[in-house]
Amino acid sequence: MTQYELKYKTSPETKRVNRFILSYSRGKLKRIDRKSGDFDLELLSERVPLSEDDIKANDGLVKLENTAKADAAFFTPAQRAWIEFYENHTKLEYRFAEGDGRSLKNIGQHMIKVAGGVEEALDAWKYLLKNWNALPDFYKNSVDLKFVDSQLNKILNLMKNGQQTGQAGARNHANDFRRRFKQGNNA
Repeated sequence: MTQYELKYKTSPETKRVNRFILSYSRGKLKRIDRKSGDFDLELLSERVPLSEDDIKANDGLVKLENTAKADAAFFTPAQRAWIEFYENHTKLEYRFAEGDGRSLKNIGQHMIKVAGGVEEALDAWKYLLKNWNALPDFYKNSVDLKFVDSQLNKILNLMKNGQQTGQAGARNHANDFRRRFKQGNNA
């Protein structure tokens, strides 16, 4: 299945952007998913080609890379690492719920983008879990995937840059992560 993103404004004055994901299978349109904006059937019928062969370079469609394989390659090992971390950290069995799956998928997508690849993202995820105790108590005591997903930017920033304090000589627990993070972005 091939996917394309379609973005357009209904008029030049509006700021709201209509965004759709078009899915083609065997060259034929199979599905339209509305991500934002209005679902105007008449306008869509003018903009959406029924056949993948009818897509032209100037149609405003952007082909999306297939991230499903990368997501799947990250998900299972990251899930195992999370469950092991949770059980060691809390001495309780983890109940993996549907919302946890969505959160871990979101975390994986961001980590893959930031780290530059699946293996690098898994290494960074495992490093983050291994060094969880270096985080401030607020984060350290919040071992819930939905929370981690919602606070991922702050958590990664704390791991990368350390806790922002006025103490110049304080030990920084994030040095290894910072080096790894910088190396991953330079590659």
